Amino acid sequence: MGGNIVAKQLISKAVGIDLGTTNSVIAIMNPADTDIVIHRDPVSKRETTPSCVWKDPRKGEIVVGRKAFSRIGTAPAPIHSIKRKMGRQEKVRLGNEELSPEEISAHILREMKGQIEEDVKGFETNTTSWQVDRAIITVPAYFDLPQIEATRKAGEQAGLQVLELLHEPTAAACYYCWHTHIQNGIFLVYDLGGGTFDVSILRCRAGAFEVLGISGNNYLGGDDIDEALANELLRRLQSEEQWELNLNLKDDEEDRLRFEKMKKLMEGVKKKLSTEHEFLLRDTMSIQDQAHNWVEIEMLFERQEIEAIMLPIIKRTIPYCLEALEKAHEKAEISLADVDAIILAGGSTHIPLVRQLVRQELCANPNAQAPRAKCAEPVYEDVDSIVALGAAIRAAASGGLIIYNSERTVRIAFRGLGTTGSQQAHLGGQVSTLSQEIDLSGGHIRLTIPALGYDDDCDLGPAGNFSFTRIPLQRAAENLLNFEVFDSKDELIASASRPVTQSQDAPLAIGGGDTAVLAKTIALEVVRANKLYRKELIKSPASLPTSASFQFVHPGSTSHIQFSLYQLEKKIKEISVNVPEDLPRGAPIDLHINVDEQANITCNGTIGELPFRFSVEAPEDRYIREDDVRKLDKQFQQLPSGQSSSLKEAWEETTQRVNTAIEHGDVARAAHDFGELENLWQSVAPAEKEVLQPPRTEFDNLVKDCLAINDEIYNYDRMHDKAMYSNAINEQRRLGEMAFAASDQEAYTAAYNMLESLCKHLANVLFSKLPADIREQIMQQAAKSTDEETTRRAGIKEAMNLKPWEI
Repeated sequence: MGGNIVAKQLISKAVGIDLGTTNSVIAIMNPADTDIVIHRDPVSKRETTPSCVWKDPRKGEIVVGRKAFSRIGTAPAPIHSIKRKMGRQEKVRLGNEELSPEEISAHILREMKGQIEEDVKGFETNTTSWQVDRAIITVPAYFDLPQIEATRKAGEQAGLQVLELLHEPTAAACYYCWHTHIQNGIFLVYDLGGGTFDVSILRCRAGAFEVLGISGNNYLGGDDIDEALANELLRRLQSEEQWELNLNLKDDEEDRLRFEKMKKLMEGVKKKLSTEHEFLLRDTMSIQDQAHNWVEIEMLFERQEIEAIMLPIIKRTIPYCLEALEKAHEKAEISLADVDAIILAGGSTHIPLVRQLVRQELCANPNAQAPRAKCAEPVYEDVDSIVALGAAIRAAASGGLIIYNSERTVRIAFRGLGTTGSQQAHLGGQVSTLSQEIDLSGGHIRLTIPALGYDDDCDLGPAGNFSFTRIPLQRAAENLLNFEVFDSKDELIASASRPVTQSQDAPLAIGGGDTAVLAKTIALEVVRANKLYRKELIKSPASLPTSASFQFVHPGSTSHIQFSLYQLEKKIKEISVNVPEDLPRGAPIDLHINVDEQANITCNGTIGELPFRFSVEAPEDRYIREDDVRKLDKQFQQLPSGQSSSLKEAWEETTQRVNTAIEHGDVARAAHDFGELENLWQSVAPAEKEVLQPPRTEFDNLVKDCLAINDEIYNYDRMHDKAMYSNAINEQRRLGEMAFAASDQEAYTAAYNMLESLCKHLANVLFSKLPADIREQIMQQAAKSTDEETTRRAGIKEAMNLKPWEI
């Protein structure tokens, strides 16, 4: 047999993945953190992989990427644009399986993981091997929380530890600043991809980013342009009157395949016209009509006429840019005039019309009437891969480098990047043990640089933390730093090496800061006075982690309370609470909602001093019907013309998109666009005053009862301080009435609860003054009741000839 097999150290570095609607990209920084390695298809040499999944019916194998994309328009059809369904409960059919959107996305991520694993083999040496087990995955900044959660699950199912779900525009800004060595500035990132549009306003200070404003649309991208162009192709073919192409996209699978082929053809036309002014489309073997005749296509398309079709779609992006700028102004008084650069991202920005529109609407122009950005042109570089490149930088900086010893018993995690422009380095990390037989307490770690004759030593902290400062480095060179870990007995238990490159041209540290933000306001829906009401809990763009509290009151006559969390008009969580059956109506219930850096929602609450548990479930998918659209449109049309005129065009366009989605059987799109329609309605709908709980009549009755009992006590006992209690009752009435007028539920509840306490105290005082036979009768009735206090109080009021206590 051969020589001895040398056990290798295992090295892990996090990768950056852009999980796109139409294409995905994966990248990793090299071992020295001086450059970025991006995977390229060995056949096509492209950096992008189609986000397309197909199951070979003969072999039963899952196919992802270019080969799956080639099956579009054939049966069995591949799954594509699954990103648009993320966060929904619906399943899609892949071969003989019904899979969730996150399961399909997991197949894509698993393929991306396998691709970069081939690339990192080039990092390996005789003593080290590399593994890909950690990632930062990017998501649209305007994703809802269920969509973010589904993306995390997809990464975990693909065998990845998801370190962060990074907003795509933030990732693009990270790469731009890293690439240009810019550490300060204000940027607008315009990200128009295959399926989504995002815009973010970011401020970079000393390499740390702060998100100031976000907006976007999860159903606005290249897919929509391709569909509009495919409709134009279909219109032209139908006008030739020689093909059977009366397509039923909702109910006919073969017609859907025909339309998919048209989209694929027109995507090619779109790409050709991005570099040429005209293109002759010739095709005879892609599409069969409904009579199974091969459709012969020979059509000339000019950029100008194609741009006329694309323009209404692309123009829809500008209001989102203005909305993000409004949010930035609210948060930091930042306007478009403060923007240093407009950074383009996403494959759809290859379209010349997109860049032209951004330049016309947002970039510096001496003839413009309104303030513009400082730049004359948007930044148009690496738009297909800029998001993945930025994610790789962020992954290396936040994920650091993890080294396992050859026995896999000790794990040494190094923080930060391995490059610096300084003459001295600062390096920290953590040592942890994977074996119960190894005790790190009282241990230490030694650093040596043989080339410089340098050594230093550091005690391990309670959690295995260590930090070395002012480490000297050779100039313009890669410095190999050797580390040895010793236990309390000074026995060597692990060793590792990390290269640190010193270079005056080293990219500066980029990508830190609080970039995790809440893209959309979270609201709580509750029932008050038989009406639905939404209480704003956490306003966008709040930095994550964040939390909020809300107090409501028990409605009574139930042991189960259910309410919903919303982002804009989309329900994102159902919360179910079990409460004691004997809990009286009006009892305060406190709810606390926490959102962590990865947008995980956790909730807890109390009833009085007692904590309660509840389940948090994903909401059911919305299914929009034509009747839903008609009802909302009727409400809009009934508005006074002055209220609705400013939104009339947007209303009609959005209504048309919803109806088209319903007609085509696109459930997810119909739900999304109907949500957009609801948002438009909310912006002009007559404002309803908040309905507080309990109802005002109940509050007023409680005040009357307090005053009546106070008077009755005085009738029994002239020493009773009637004036003092009257003043206290009237003060709480005043506070409650003010709170009610201001729709302040918290203050209203506080006044109500104080009156409840006063009433209980006064009822007890009056009870002690009543004749013995009446007290005995009341006590007997209370003993038979499940709510003794309420029954006892009702008995007291009966003795006063007052109506029964209403709870």
